[in-house]
Amino acid sequence: MSNPYSGPRAAEECPKQGARPFLVPKRFEISVLCFLGLLIATCDRVNIAVAAPSIMREYGWNTTQMGWAFSAFYVGYVLFMIPSGILADRWGPKRTLAGAVGTWSFFTALTPLPHALWSLSGLRALMGVGESATVPSIGAMLARWFPPVEYSRASGFAWSGGYAGSVLAFPLASLVLRYWGWRAIFYVFAGLGAIWLFFWWRDASNLPEDCPHMDSNEREYIVSLRPRLEVRPKIPWKLILGAPAAWAVFLLHFSSNWFTYFLTSWLPTYLQQVRHFSIKNMAVASALPFLCALLGSNVSGFFIDRLSLTHNRTCISKLFLLSFGGAAVILALLYRVSSPVAVVVLLCMAALLMTGATPVYASGALNLVPRSAGSFVGVQNTIANMSGVLAPVITGYLAARYSWTAAFSATAAVCCIGVFAYLLMGKAERDDF
Repeated sequence: MSNPYSGPRAAEECPKQGARPFLVPKRFEISVLCFLGLLIATCDRVNIAVAAPSIMREYGWNTTQMGWAFSAFYVGYVLFMIPSGILADRWGPKRTLAGAVGTWSFFTALTPLPHALWSLSGLRALMGVGESATVPSIGAMLARWFPPVEYSRASGFAWSGGYAGSVLAFPLASLVLRYWGWRAIFYVFAGLGAIWLFFWWRDASNLPEDCPHMDSNEREYIVSLRPRLEVRPKIPWKLILGAPAAWAVFLLHFSSNWFTYFLTSWLPTYLQQVRHFSIKNMAVASALPFLCALLGSNVSGFFIDRLSLTHNRTCISKLFLLSFGGAAVILALLYRVSSPVAVVVLLCMAALLMTGATPVYASGALNLVPRSAGSFVGVQNTIANMSGVLAPVITGYLAARYSWTAAFSATAAVCCIGVFAYLLMGKAERDDF
């Protein structure tokens, strides 16, 4: 029987007795479901960016008002992130993520109903509450299902579902907008969550030890290499929040999210209003940077894991992080480019370079505190997604009050802060939390 495992030591560490051959390792199936869950979450989060120009025209709102509607989602998202992370650790990531997807899909379907800014913002905040459990649940699931030698590629792949969501959301939402109007966007996207929920509940398990439908060799491989995962009676918040390495992950994730939310919230509007793209061209141009990010995050995760077999993981992570600084330089100089094609090419380059950071912060909880990965990611994503509250409003204000050049430059500055923080304080070795 051929060895189905991708781990570097699988051949000598996996027992052969009692195994059932599978074409694809079960842990890969789990990572695909996590990938798709985050893909759908991102679709439901950013589809409003495609609808925004139509909403603003219909209701007479300006960019500042629309910025508040964008940011409202992240208020609910951030406020409930830490409780969601604790719930994922205590209750189990399978049920937690299932409840999250059902909740946010319901509120996505209700999004077209309000006609006032305050009611639309309130509905978006409730949707954010539902989505708050997504990333902590995925972090808790990956800590249970993957050995440390696969942390970067597993987390990089699962978290790249966010980029894939943006790749899918922009053209799909634009297609729906073109033929059925902006309200239909939310009905179509809500249906994706219901489809995913069926497969997640049928195929996922909280632990490989609890999964009856997997190869026994693979189960032994995961459990033999995985750190101890007993539920702690008390989460060591003081140690986690006082560790410089933890804050390096938090700030790096914050800066990367600022970049991402800057694009997901305002790139369609920028391309239409400033660069005069048609709806069709806007859809393609808005999706291409996220396609580059999807590819880049998986390539980076693969090479970080591979190079870390023979080199220090912290040094390798910091080396890949330097590309994020290149993305900041591109953003700061984008205003000098006048060609629409050149603008899209540079945005794609910036997104590709930015993803050198994705596997680094995505695997932060797994590297530092696997037994409390959900709770750690809850704190991490709370801090990181403050950028979701701030970036849309600040970007809208800078664009309206000054220029889009100022908005791009502010994003570049935030990116540099995250890079410097991790270079100074970051590490990828486990602390005794």
